[in-house]
Amino acid sequence: MYNEVEHNALVLLWEASDRICGKRLKALMPALIEAMERHGHLDLTPEIRDKLLAMSAATIDRALVGVREGLGRKRRRLSSDVRI
Repeated sequence: MYNEVEHNALVLLWEASDRICGKRLKALMPALIEAMERHGHLDLTPEIRDKLLAMSAATIDRALVGVREGLGRKRRRLSSDVRI
């Protein structure tokens, strides 16, 4: 389905977006891809660009699971008994 080239491009976009969640990255990807290509930070074939833009937010999150785990950081969550 998605090969290493698409995965590497996705990780680059995720890093450039400050590691935001898949839902927000999905919404940002068209503008982010265009800006990164315009400034020479990304060079995608039309096929790879189309595949990235067709990814769902859930697919993006699943594709990034291994990368997130490799960071060695836990997800931040507030406990239900913490009062602010």
